Amino acid sequence: MLRGVVFALGLLLAACGEGETSKVSKGFEKWVGQDVSALEVQTLDGGVQPLKDVLVEGKPVVLNVWATWCPPCLKEMPTLDALGKQGQYTVVAIATDGNVETVKEFLKKQEWGAGVRIWYDANGTVTREKLGAAAVPVTYVLDKDLKVVDVQTGAHDWVARLGAAK
Repeated sequence: MLRGVVFALGLLLAACGEGETSKVSKGFEKWVGQDVSALEVQTLDGGVQPLKDVLVEGKPVVLNVWATWCPPCLKEMPTLDALGKQGQYTVVAIATDGNVETVKEFLKKQEWGAGVRIWYDANGTVTREKLGAAAVPVTYVLDKDLKVVDVQTGAHDWVARLGAAK
């Protein structure tokens, strides 16, 4: 049991860092091409939130898995917000904190947020099982049919990577 906890902590610390800017992040190649439209997490108010609901806009989706306690997550969040405001992508960020109230209180103090839909997955249970997100931050770029086209771990400048000029 202790060995499993140490392994999981090692994965978490490895991913909670600066990201590379090239190809699909190592270990996530198998997700490329996967249909993740059946993913369901919660709203911050506790309702069921199906990922397929974002397809109304017919845009590709940037799906970020993050936590309020993760410095690299917080570093990239304003860039995800700016990307969402540009309008080319629907940006969804799924908070994996242990308590939804922590997320709500954190969000009240932020200057960013209008470009990102914030959802909740208690302790990352669903995102770990359905997306392989064993650590944060991890970001999935999805096409308009909710199939994975790219996966990146670590913090990135998402405007520079996917923004309107690209």
